[in-house]
Amino acid sequence: MSRKIITMLASLVLLISTLSIGLSQAIAAEDLADSYLLMHSESDGVLSARDLVFTNVDTGAEVWIRDLLSLGRAGSRKYIMQQLPAGEYYLSSIYPTVSIKDNAPRIAVDEDKGVITILAGTINYIGDFLFESRETGRGVESSFGYEPNSNTLIAALTAERELFERMDVSISIAGNAPVPVDKKLLGL
Repeated sequence: MSRKIITMLASLVLLISTLSIGLSQAIAAEDLADSYLLMHSESDGVLSARDLVFTNVDTGAEVWIRDLLSLGRAGSRKYIMQQLPAGEYYLSSIYPTVSIKDNAPRIAVDEDKGVITILAGTINYIGDFLFESRETGRGVESSFGYEPNSNTLIAALTAERELFERMDVSISIAGNAPVPVDKKLLGL
């Protein structure tokens, strides 16, 4: 073969392998973040939850859920949908605020408060996050929990219908096994 043909073939092989590597990396990146966490947040008391941090049980990677104060006020967002890799997570930190300008100290949470399973290729509704706080004689006591609320699912389905049609849906409330949702129940 002539030198020119060999050079062209070598260039073609290099191009194909470069494209293959790029495609493999793109597919791997897509596989890492192929799931969604769906939630709503409500606060009752002297503190409001501003940000939440969920930590992956296996890797220790953190996922921040920010700007919870904008949920449900005057026609604004009714839910948060955060893309994240599949796996098991627990709520590790709550960042509260006293008012829009004054933040309170971070509240650390232990893994034993409930693990949330995020399934691959799925919209995972973890429930509505309920944060309560009360003044005591020595400071502020706080607690939290998760409660299912069909209004959150309906609001997300209405706004993100195409995504709901494409992906599976499950209810993954902390401390419980995920329960798949039949798409017929959602009108899909």
